[in-house]
Order: sequence, then structure tokens, then C-alpha cells
Amino acid sequence: MKARLNVVLFNYLNRPIFDVFVDGKVGDSSDAYPATGGGIFTGVPFELGPKKVTWRLDGLEGTPRNGDTITNKNPLRLDTVIQGAKYMGVHIYPYDTVELTTSIGTPDWSLRGVAMAREYGRG
Repeated sequence: MKARLNVVLFNYLNRPIFDVFVDGKVGDSSDAYPATGGGIFTGVPFELGPKKVTWRLDGLEGTPRNGDTITNKNPLRLDTVIQGAKYMGVHIYPYDTVELTTSIGTPDWSLRGVAMAREYGRG
């Protein structure tokens, strides 16, 4: 089964990221939290099932790992899309973990992401 969703990216890291892909789709970038979640990619088709999210690290010149490609370390699946969903939130957290959420309206920051950002002095 496929779901066609509008994708909103949320980055809770303390640095910008770019080349964000979900199963090879999207290719977006994001500033660090709280300047995240502003762009929407519309009508992206996704197969239900396991997902792979990759992104590249950005930052000031000389920041360790700039340009490195990161892949989600946690098992990630898109199995359930709430009825009437039009959006998928891609929430990228510290420790190379990702959460996917679906919603009828435009998604917002996740409670988990906001708490992590506060814990690390970014919010």
C-alpha cells in the first residue's frame, strides 16, 4: 500500500543538516532547532513498511563531521497512517534517531524533540 503525504522536516540537533532523504525521497535541509519545520514537500509517495532516513551534517567551518552522512540507528517503520492524514513529520533527534508522525493538519514540533532541545540548552 502507498501513502501520498506532504513532508515536514524537524531537526532537533544543535547544527544544521542537509540532503535529508526518506527512502531516497525529499532532499531537504533544515537549520537547528528552533529554526526548523518551516518547509513542506508536497505529494511525496511512500510505500508502507520499513524506512531509512539519511542526512548530512552541516555547521561552521571546522565543525567535526561536517559533510558526514548519517543514517537513523533506530528501527523505523511507516505502517500506520491515521485516517485522513495529509502530512508526515520527520523528526530527527540527537543520537541519530528519527521518528515519523502522520497528521491531518500541518505537524508541529514533537514533545520529545522540544524536551531534548531544552536538555541541551537550545530551547
